[in-house]
Amino acid sequence: MGSRSLGEQRAAVALLVLASAVLGGCTKTMSEEDCRTIGEGMRAAWAAEAKRVGSTAKGGPGKASVVIDSEGERLSSEWTSDCKRELAGSKVDPGELGCLTRAKTLEELRRCAAP
Repeated sequence: MGSRSLGEQRAAVALLVLASAVLGGCTKTMSEEDCRTIGEGMRAAWAAEAKRVGSTAKGGPGKASVVIDSEGERLSSEWTSDCKRELAGSKVDPGELGCLTRAKTLEELRRCAAP
């Protein structure tokens, strides 16, 4: 995945998981609302992880906090846009979709993407 950030890699993995479900011809149709829900969940998971890691960092909030927050917004926005363009209207595995929409942490998102 080359020069992509960790967040971009995670988003790509989640998109690949859903794309593989599309190829499998499952029974749930991915909606734009599903895309938004997953994107919002990714943003919330990113923010929770940043807060957890930031709480142990010396020096408190500052410019880095702003950059980290904007990266989470970008990740969510790109995921939602890519999902709407590439997956909305396609059939997906309801179990994988449910896993992604319920995930509250980056670790849970990773588990959803695991084979």
